[in-house]
Amino acid sequence: MALRSSYTYPFHGIFYLITHPSLWRQISCGLIIMLIGSIIASILLFVFAFPSQAHGLSSHMAEWISWVLSFFLTLIEIAISVLVFSSLFLAYYMEIIFDAVWRQETMGINEIQRERLLSRTYSFIKSFLILIIVRVILIVITSPLNLIPILGTILYIYINGYYYAWSLHCRYFDLLGLTFSQGKHFVEENRSDYTNFGVVGLLLEMIPLLNLVTPITNVIGSSLWACDIERYKEPLRHPRSYLLAPSSSLIEQEQTSYGATNIEKGQIPPPPTYQDVIQSNMYPSAPPIEKQ
Repeated sequence: MALRSSYTYPFHGIFYLITHPSLWRQISCGLIIMLIGSIIASILLFVFAFPSQAHGLSSHMAEWISWVLSFFLTLIEIAISVLVFSSLFLAYYMEIIFDAVWRQETMGINEIQRERLLSRTYSFIKSFLILIIVRVILIVITSPLNLIPILGTILYIYINGYYYAWSLHCRYFDLLGLTFSQGKHFVEENRSDYTNFGVVGLLLEMIPLLNLVTPITNVIGSSLWACDIERYKEPLRHPRSYLLAPSSSLIEQEQTSYGATNIEKGQIPPPPTYQDVIQSNMYPSAPPIEKQ
């Protein structure tokens, strides 16, 4: 089996949640709170914003067009409100959901990883900041794009999708022990994969009713994707390879690859061979070398 296309994992997350009832009880309480908040916001928008927008637009266009346009604007506003509620929900439950899937997929969390995570108390804060502050700011800034028919919505999804997918893998990078800069570099090296995942994930979150559960299934999908990266990613393109990168003091600010500066680049030893990787158990999930 090989690493699947990144855009398929949001769909795998949906099917995984359906077929694994053990996850339901871990997220039921938070999900109920998120659903109640989303439903209340949807009702308030339809009761107050929908007619107000229609009356305001009717002075610039035919009345029936203003009501139709107001209806679609209200749907977009509901989608944005659900995104905000889901971000608040995921800020607390993302690690719980991600770790549950990670363990069920037999990846496990060893003692070294557990001690590292306990000692790095900022990992949750980092995920919170990226998921809440950056994403909500992007939503607020780019939401006017939805007023442009078709093209504006496409741009909105494309811009937000990349950062959304990146935020969902913050937990994965913490499990590996990557710094923020190392995780950022891996995401940039695989920008198209993260953009594809994020675009599909955001499209699912903009579907009414379905978007009540897709924030959860997207986290599940990101965890499944991380598990497959662990199993099938080539060692020298694996995110763990960034653990071999030199210290940040050796990396130029504008440098596009991890490595030494121009003066010191010749002093850096060559990367390990696959045989060395297997013998040193650097990648526990790497397949063994087949005997000739």
